[in-house]
Amino acid sequence: MKWNDVTLSQFLELQQIMKIEDDTDKMLSLAELFFGEDVTSLPLPEFNKKMKELQFLETEVPTNHIVKKVTINGREYTIDGLLGHVSTAQYIDFTNYMKDPNNIDKVLSVFFIPKGHKYNDGYDMEEVIRDMGSLPIDIALSESFFFSRQFAKFIKIFQSYSTKQLKKTDLPKQVKKNLIKVVDNSVDLVLSPLYSNFAK
Repeated sequence: MKWNDVTLSQFLELQQIMKIEDDTDKMLSLAELFFGEDVTSLPLPEFNKKMKELQFLETEVPTNHIVKKVTINGREYTIDGLLGHVSTAQYIDFTNYMKDPNNIDKVLSVFFIPKGHKYNDGYDMEEVIRDMGSLPIDIALSESFFFSRQFAKFIKIFQSYSTKQLKKTDLPKQVKKNLIKVVDNSVDLVLSPLYSNFAK
């Protein structure tokens, strides 16, 4: 097995399994997650062979697998995370979903659009969110990191532009200073969930 054999749903479950303190319970839970069976009845050599297939878990998940289209559960999706192409509705949903690291399926559903559709128009959004759970984890993490970096760049550009515009105004010096501080604090507030949830 490799990381690209692991789905987003399995990865989220894996994170919970890794918190199990008892090594035997952890090993049995891993086997059930990835092989879908109770391995306690297997002959020991076969059990050991299956455990060796899980050695990839000791490596890092690749995060450089960006795609433009993908088929999940028989449905074709196109992916466009460039912020210049994003609608206001997508932007709002993205910022709301980013507040919770367990919402990675919802974050991805903002940018994975069923072929032939516009965002949240003429398709079942809940079905898309469920499909994201079947996405290979290397693609899921690569795309979510890409989207979060795009978002961070956009916010920093907004901060720079706003600061420059405020400096050009005829407002009193202290008022300018206070307004610039408000912009900076707002940017920090917006980006803090992004950095804490996806930049680890």
